[in-house]
Amino acid sequence: MYDKFWSTEAGFDQNNPNIENFKAYGDFFRCKQCHGWDLYGTFGSYNNRGPKKTRPNVAALNLFTYVQSKSPDELFNGMKRTTNRRDVAYDLSTYDPITNPTIGDQMPNFTQILTDAQIWNIVKFLKAGAFDVIQLYDATYTGTYPTGQTTITNIGKNGNATNGNNYFTVNCVSCHGADGTQISLEDMTLGNFLRKKPNEVQHKVKYGTLGSAMIGQFDITIGQMADLYKALADSANFPNN
Repeated sequence: MYDKFWSTEAGFDQNNPNIENFKAYGDFFRCKQCHGWDLYGTFGSYNNRGPKKTRPNVAALNLFTYVQSKSPDELFNGMKRTTNRRDVAYDLSTYDPITNPTIGDQMPNFTQILTDAQIWNIVKFLKAGAFDVIQLYDATYTGTYPTGQTTITNIGKNGNATNGNNYFTVNCVSCHGADGTQISLEDMTLGNFLRKKPNEVQHKVKYGTLGSAMIGQFDITIGQMADLYKALADSANFPNN
């Protein structure tokens, strides 16, 4: 649901009267667009993901840190707020990041969209399901949003490459191939994709890639993920092309 709440994988009602609007203006409804795959918002890997007419500004909030200081009830009530929330009927075709950003940059009024049970699912993800990416790699964030820069080093820090390769062989090799070149990911090999987007891979490994055959490894631990990252970081075993 954090990725795309209206997906079939999230169990969303595909007959919802607003579903075509969600699909047409997806980035205005996806949690991940404003908060990032790492939940760091403009303080993380989305520090250079500027707005367009098709997507809003990234949130100036480190949601991962914020979540640690809040109780589940506080997070639930925050998502249920209606003040300064965008009505589901708002015409997003009028959004312009320069001349008309205010309402489009607001969170949707989720009380019009999600059931209480669905909101609790997102709270559960935030409190118990999201990985702390600083345990997977080192990152330096410089500059100011939306023209910041991210430098990633030490991918798979504290991980064990042998264990990671074993995990890959058991769970991933049948689709991605032994060297991660069997499937193109945004015109990249798996190794290249991991090295360019380590902020994103962790989410898709654990929760799957919506709309594809890739299911999530829901029981993977942060240690196993670090092992997998350590293995995939090796460009000799997992080349760029």
